[in-house]
Amino acid sequence: MQDTFYKAYIYIESYDNERIKSWLFKVAYHAFIDWQRKERRSTPYEPAWMEQTVGLGGSVRSAEQEALGREAADNWLDLLGKLTINKRHVVLLRDHYQLTYQEISDITGLSISSVKINIHRGRQELQRMIRHAYGGGDNL
Repeated sequence: MQDTFYKAYIYIESYDNERIKSWLFKVAYHAFIDWQRKERRSTPYEPAWMEQTVGLGGSVRSAEQEALGREAADNWLDLLGKLTINKRHVVLLRDHYQLTYQEISDITGLSISSVKINIHRGRQELQRMIRHAYGGGDNL
């Protein structure tokens, strides 16, 4: 996060009075890509929802719920890591960060139609991988 705001400060002249949230996510996205290139890791994601200890309704989650949640998140991230980079990024930005198609388009530099297509195809691939991983076959 510090790197994102540092880069935002350095590149403030590139801000063109667009929506600040989209611009900051764009800066964060590019900072992440730079970091990923340096680290050469296959699944460098650690979303915030993996670290949450509070469940829905504000109640504290049990250790069992926490372990199951982490396992499900790890499985999802492992499968997400098998997608192509464009599909991986747009699905992550849409499904985890809940950004709009326009915001994802601004961040990734893809057209809105490409964003929608990549999200749709990425979700389909994830569903196929989940079915295959849990023995459901392709006819579910």
